[in-house]
Amino acid sequence: PVGGTIALEFANIVAGPTPCLANSLTRIYKAVPGWDTVNNPADGVAGSFVESRAAFAYRRQQSVALNAHGSLASIYAAVFNVPGVLDAYPAENVTGSPITIGSTSYSLVGHSIYVAVVGGTDADVAAAIWSKKNDGSNYNGNTTVAVTDTNGYGPPYPTYNVTFERPAALPILFAVEIADVPGLPANIVALTKAAIIAAFNGADGGQRARIATTLYASRFYGPVSAISPTVQILSLLIGSDTPTHASVAVGVDQAPTIDAADIAVSVV
Repeated sequence: PVGGTIALEFANIVAGPTPCLANSLTRIYKAVPGWDTVNNPADGVAGSFVESRAAFAYRRQQSVALNAHGSLASIYAAVFNVPGVLDAYPAENVTGSPITIGSTSYSLVGHSIYVAVVGGTDADVAAAIWSKKNDGSNYNGNTTVAVTDTNGYGPPYPTYNVTFERPAALPILFAVEIADVPGLPANIVALTKAAIIAAFNGADGGQRARIATTLYASRFYGPVSAISPTVQILSLLIGSDTPTHASVAVGVDQAPTIDAADIAVSVV
């Protein structure tokens, strides 16, 4: 645009939990005339190699309303069925006045729906929402896509704007203290970081960190303790600003992210 910059969604073409720290994507792989620089101001959301049993069970549970129409459950199911979608969160405001929801007090306009989505293309997500929402419902969010209704009268077919939320990255920080006892693996720091990242992304068989949930430090005790019988956890705390808390509330407009650089491990 005229301002010289634009914010766009980028996705890795290689499947898997690839780390992507803020301000780390600075090289342009293939030159495009007029494109000079690139940077990511926020951490990327990690993917996964294969859908775990827990992730499949979660997605199947959300898909039971896939054949329904008009309900939040049906919108949720349709969005979760979009290829590449890692997480989604729907909400609605059935009143005629604005309301706030979630730990960040996100505001919803009157008589509206709200859908936060991580992953999938904007066009596919918008089409999924449009296919299930009731007529006349307003929208909330930071991303708007034009959807053409080919099921109505036409051609020419009418086009409608569908709005949804691309949640901001919420980096989660960890501070772990492990007792320095005999028999502790020499690479305990690396192993601890790997165990926490796997649990965070749901690669350990549990649920991955999601939008609009509360993350508990206790969720990561088991994975770290399972590294070795000699591992004794003295302290394990998390936070979104400083890792000094037992839990973190994730807003409806936030997507929790993790990176090894955000995990501090001390052997004392």
